[in-house]
Amino acid sequence: MHSFVRRGFPALILLTAVFVIGCEAQGSPVPRPTWTPRPSATPEPTDTPTPFPTDTPIPSPTARVAAQLVPNPSTVTDVNPAARAPGARDPLIPVFGPFPPIAIPARPANLNPLTGTAANPASLQRRPILVRIGNDKRARDNLWQAGFNSADIVFEELIDALGNIYANTRFTAVFLSNDPPLIGPIRSGRIVNLQLAPMLDGALSNAGASNGTRWIFSQTPMINIDEFFNMPAYCYDKTRGYEGRLLTTGPRLREWMAQKGWERPVPLFGFNFSNSAPSGQAITSVGISKAPWTTPFEWKYDANSGTYLRYSTGAPHIDNSYPVSAKWGSGADCITTGTPTQSQVRTQNIVALFAKYEKTNIIEDSNNAVSVNITLTGAGDAVFFRDGQMIRGKWQRKSEQEFFNLTDTAGNAYGLKPGITWFELVPIGLPLDLK
Repeated sequence: MHSFVRRGFPALILLTAVFVIGCEAQGSPVPRPTWTPRPSATPEPTDTPTPFPTDTPIPSPTARVAAQLVPNPSTVTDVNPAARAPGARDPLIPVFGPFPPIAIPARPANLNPLTGTAANPASLQRRPILVRIGNDKRARDNLWQAGFNSADIVFEELIDALGNIYANTRFTAVFLSNDPPLIGPIRSGRIVNLQLAPMLDGALSNAGASNGTRWIFSQTPMINIDEFFNMPAYCYDKTRGYEGRLLTTGPRLREWMAQKGWERPVPLFGFNFSNSAPSGQAITSVGISKAPWTTPFEWKYDANSGTYLRYSTGAPHIDNSYPVSAKWGSGADCITTGTPTQSQVRTQNIVALFAKYEKTNIIEDSNNAVSVNITLTGAGDAVFFRDGQMIRGKWQRKSEQEFFNLTDTAGNAYGLKPGITWFELVPIGLPLDLK
């Protein structure tokens, strides 16, 4: 056993996060089937506000049942749906069919379908990797986050609900064209990843998951680079706390995937792109600061670079990248080999996707905080930001294997600006801060 504590063991330290009271407004996209609980599995501690306990196994709590978050927090209760018929498909598990589900548009071999920019054609003949990156205050304050500015796409979502309270946000960064020298800190997966990975036929890099989430992942063909079962794909900075110790690199993930036989070309439908900025409302700042969003952020448009710069809780959000190597193997120490390059997190596009958040009975920690299902199939409202302009629109898709179809309110295809896109997965009814 190493001196540090790894995710995936039954005896774990309990993670800590700040929660805020939250609610969801009425209205929703076309819903998935009503979720019905399965028996609870032994939970793994994640992010809830309790002191660090001793390293003792956590008993399985009584199974909780689904409860949709509603506008008035005092009215949130657990419902008691009828038991699911034996052998029926779990609605949290996507139906996987032939990939790609829709014919791929013709495009130049060097055009990245995720960014609309030119790339080495060989780099596009690979499987996208989705990496779970933490957003704990300690990680931000210590500049432990790396990889955002090398990603093609980044998704941000709220994780876990304890009553009417959410935990921190967390990121899923997607890498296809770039192999950054450092990615991290790597954190645990959530069921939202099964709303994202199927459209990319991607591999998910994560620091494990609760038993319930792991079971869901195991029932799908998704490539799961779970740290517990793939330790040589990662290295450990044992000088850090749990919020920042697990790291990896783009080249190492690619090498490990090749060793496991998981690397292959993936045909991607991609997004629409346009070099011309649409005519919209002039908005130079967009953010979220109201409950239930737990970590306020703001994107400020920088006209000189044509990008949006990210601020988190009022401070510049920094991507701190530097070369890392290791004697790759189980429990390998990270070895820093170069000088840090610090840059403010930036993006060419911001897409706010409004979606239904619904509690499940997948226990994520010893406080009985539960995982949250985010409905990203069907249709819903969206707000797009590029070149200092805001356009209101819609998103839709029939299944998790399809790309999001983004349109304006008249139904015309929306063209992203070539470059990075950040998707903010926003609970329905939560207002954006606009300036």
